[in-house]
Amino acid sequence: MKKPQLSIVVLTCSQCGFTMRLLDSLLPYLRQRADGVELVLVDNGSTDGTLRKVDAWTAANAVANLRVIRAGENLGVARGRNLGLSHAHGSVLMLLDNDTLADGHVFDMLLDHLSRHPECGIAAPALYSPQGELQSSAKPYPGPWLKVCHVLRPGRELACERRELTSQHPFYVIGACQMFRREVLEKAGMLDERIFFGPEDADFCMRVRRAGYTVDYLPHLHLIHDWQRATRRSPFGSLGRRHARALLRFWLRTGFGLLT
Repeated sequence: MKKPQLSIVVLTCSQCGFTMRLLDSLLPYLRQRADGVELVLVDNGSTDGTLRKVDAWTAANAVANLRVIRAGENLGVARGRNLGLSHAHGSVLMLLDNDTLADGHVFDMLLDHLSRHPECGIAAPALYSPQGELQSSAKPYPGPWLKVCHVLRPGRELACERRELTSQHPFYVIGACQMFRREVLEKAGMLDERIFFGPEDADFCMRVRRAGYTVDYLPHLHLIHDWQRATRRSPFGSLGRRHARALLRFWLRTGFGLLT
């Protein structure tokens, strides 16, 4: 069987509504590009009937280019995405959050950008909420001072964050939508599985740059992202504590920004 050009890797964990909405938005693109695109859906131990509904949706729509990987437990973001990437066959790979809405035109434009710019390691579009709010998805180094500012002044966007949204090559683009060639992944390495949730995307973008590539933010391309702020809702819960440990590990590895 011919290998697809693009593999879209989606991770889900008990967010059935978001996942089914994404699948519905992806369906026209999967049908249009049946021979060139595959969808790899990794279920991270959902307990809300997601798998049952996905199976019914796949059968009802006769979707052949969708493969569902059942992790059986919550592996975290990095391990879950790595599981999907390890099952993907495409020469180009895309990480896509399940709370996005697919846009085949945007996907094709990202593919075109990668083909025209061999120096580009990761390409990412601008992300907007369903209400039209621009998300800060192109970000600076997530250092301690930045996190302290967010705690002291929640919801306030800093000048350095606004600058990254005007930069073609920010420090990193969030993992909600990242497209890259397989060769880039092979050189930079898989996501750091010791990071359960954040900042695995910043770490990956940093390693892609160290491998000799650029990280490209393309604000003329728009994608809808109904983003969730899990750690902000419960900064001292188990997820918040895991996120804090992952940040400390990232800061130590990068010399608190001096080794980036």
